[in-house]
Amino acid sequence: MRTNATTRNTETRQRRSRFSAAAWLVLAAAALGGCAEEVCVVPDCERPLPPVDVYSVTGDQEVILYWTPTGQEDIERFVVYRSRAAYGTYVEIGHTRHDSFSDGDVRNGRTYYYAVTAVNECGEESDLSREIVHDTPRPEGFGERIYDAASENWRRSGWQFAAFRAVPWDHEDADVYFVTGDDGTPFLVAADMDTDVQDAGFVGFDDVDWAPDGGWSPTGTVEAIPGHMVVVWTRDNHFAKVRVVSVSGGRMEFDWAYQVDLGNPELGPRPPRQSAPQALRPGTGIHCGSRDAGTGRFEERNTRISPRRQAS
Repeated sequence: MRTNATTRNTETRQRRSRFSAAAWLVLAAAALGGCAEEVCVVPDCERPLPPVDVYSVTGDQEVILYWTPTGQEDIERFVVYRSRAAYGTYVEIGHTRHDSFSDGDVRNGRTYYYAVTAVNECGEESDLSREIVHDTPRPEGFGERIYDAASENWRRSGWQFAAFRAVPWDHEDADVYFVTGDDGTPFLVAADMDTDVQDAGFVGFDDVDWAPDGGWSPTGTVEAIPGHMVVVWTRDNHFAKVRVVSVSGGRMEFDWAYQVDLGNPELGPRPPRQSAPQALRPGTGIHCGSRDAGTGRFEERNTRISPRRQAS
């Protein structure tokens, strides 16, 4: 019996020895990138394809990136790169396993360029994504209120985007103001002849990323319809947007965003303008833009200051 036990122990040690040798052979072959007589299977380590459909959503001191993976199952992570120029040096700023990334290390009014790569399980990294994606974060606000310019609250009927505050409708720094027409229809009105407005319709807050090339209201007035977005081109060549949340009791509640970077995004040629209807001008003293005469601002607005985003 002891002889049989000794024999079994000897056979067991031999099997373990053969197994250990085979295991070491597999590890050595894998480390060398090859296999010995089909002992191991080396995974496919071809360089992955970069993500596609990369785009950004502008935020307040934040840029959110989205992309579409190429469908490869062995992708381990995505790496996000940023640059200050389209064809400049891109520096890694983070990585994620998801198909989106939030960059909060940005400043309002500065333009940033982005690219994304894919890294597979073998550590192979793709080329940079091909889209030229750039974004300029800007301040925004929600749940603000302004009041009917023809009411006792007229001192808070206008809105100054640059200072993020309510002002009188005829204040020299007002960009737009709220007023109710004779028939009870509420309007958002450009505060002077050098400011333009346009109704962009029912859209989400993030769906309007740049000013249009045309279609501005010829009278500088749009109806204040809850759920509608109003695009504003200010007298000093800035882009802004207002989303009407509600209108009731002589007041308008709204969300807003204002681009502090001069002339960004690209703005189209200035359209001819008529004066706002007299009924929508609560009193005398409305500014008609004469104080900016001779400053060269019209020439500036008709110059292509910055290219339109290829991917916003």
